[in-house]
Amino acid sequence: MARKLRLFGAACLATCLIVTPARADDASAAFDPGPLQAKAQAGDPTAQFQLGTLDYVGLGVVQDYIAAAALLKQAGAAGNGQAQCELGFLYQTGSFAQGPPPPDPADALPWYEKSAVQGDKWGEFALAALYQSGQGVKADPAQAQAWFAKAAAQGLTADPSSFPLEQLQEHFYAIAYQLTGQTTWTDLVSAPSGGGQ
Repeated sequence: MARKLRLFGAACLATCLIVTPARADDASAAFDPGPLQAKAQAGDPTAQFQLGTLDYVGLGVVQDYIAAAALLKQAGAAGNGQAQCELGFLYQTGSFAQGPPPPDPADALPWYEKSAVQGDKWGEFALAALYQSGQGVKADPAQAQAWFAKAAAQGLTADPSSFPLEQLQEHFYAIAYQLTGQTTWTDLVSAPSGGGQ
């Protein structure tokens, strides 16, 4: 029964979960995205990744999945491994616009691969999770174990047997909270209403 609940929870996360942080912390209100936006517009891949993450999470800026995806694609194309991993996550979960496109792990695979090959530990973890689950790629336990081991060798303590998508999402949220200086939040869970941001 517990396994069925875990599978159901993972399916919900991949298809219908929208997490919106409460903006109760004054640090988030004091955050000025202007300098980061200027760097991103100037083509800085790190700034594009950071601003894309803020757009995805909705901290310091208005939540906008389409803008997040555009920025992450720019940073990913420039070789930013973190952006490549997050973009793979957006493809895998269908988190572009609270609606179409539907989740597609096959579209996530090349972005996770690019991230993993560059040595991004979260990209390695995400790629391993695809090989473990067989989503978007033929299941390959040996490949999964090899990529999980690479991530672990870099100090990643994420648990591969416990909801990898949730752990990836928590990682991206942690980046956003670090960027804005916010230290606490409350997650509010709601079903998507459909349509774009």
